[in-house]
Amino acid sequence: MQNKPSLRHPGLIDLGKIALLGAIWGSAFLAIKLSVAETGPLWLVLLRVAIAFLPIALFVLWRRDRLPPDGREWLLIAIMSLLNTVGPFFLISWAELHIPAGITSLVMGVGPLATMIAAHFTTPDDRFNGNKMIGMAFGFAGLGLVVGPELSSGPAFDALAYAAVWIGMLCYVAAGTMIRFIRRTSVPMMTAVNMGIAVMSLLPIVLLRHEPLPELSSTAWWATLYLGFVCTGFAYLLRTHITVTVGQSYMSMASYFMPVSGVLLASAILGEPLTWPIAAALACVVTGFLISRRKPLKASAADTAMPPAR
Repeated sequence: MQNKPSLRHPGLIDLGKIALLGAIWGSAFLAIKLSVAETGPLWLVLLRVAIAFLPIALFVLWRRDRLPPDGREWLLIAIMSLLNTVGPFFLISWAELHIPAGITSLVMGVGPLATMIAAHFTTPDDRFNGNKMIGMAFGFAGLGLVVGPELSSGPAFDALAYAAVWIGMLCYVAAGTMIRFIRRTSVPMMTAVNMGIAVMSLLPIVLLRHEPLPELSSTAWWATLYLGFVCTGFAYLLRTHITVTVGQSYMSMASYFMPVSGVLLASAILGEPLTWPIAAALACVVTGFLISRRKPLKASAADTAMPPAR
């Protein structure tokens, strides 16, 4: 059996990729908010994956990437498509009909804790340690500063919508653990097949509903195009690349940048309130990120004591 590729130690460029991915993810909630009220969640998800599929498909044709070589990889990618694309896209789009875009991004920001635990039990070289646990605790506490008031707001709290966001987040976590088990399909081809399966599974549902696409404003169209090309196509390629090179738990750190980006954009463009807990949450998030990336003391001592190679 072919071994899974080993991870390398992340560097400064990888940190830049993480920050970029987090910013793109955060902007997706704004794009959803600007379009879902006109398209409806089902049409929005179909348009989003179809727009993402076209350029990625052309890219893999240009590269002449091979299709998945066996039924095992096809099955893994098909399951990943349902868990990583169809399910969470619909749940989050529907939820944003009822709750603010910025708060949605904050609820999604608790994903790294679940991702780290999942990676620990499903991969041999992406284990958590004390520093990661402390860092995740800081990040979770920071997000709690902004999510907590929503959870205690009584009748204003839409429990069903927040539950949909949580289920969508868990779908992402489950799919993320599968990426490194797809070993013989390139990242672009994996993404193209993922989107193609999503289109094929959504198209019959949309057609059976016999609901034509509503006439959209220019704002909704631009938001949908951005959601497809940037937040879906490009972000999926970037996410998968980070996961297979430096690890799933490191990739999950993008979720710490995501809520900050989502809240700031929602405040600047949609006028959603920006309060003092955001600054405190940002401080906790950055602190947690720095702590979680530190090497454990035992590992550092072992590296120092190790004699130089001949």
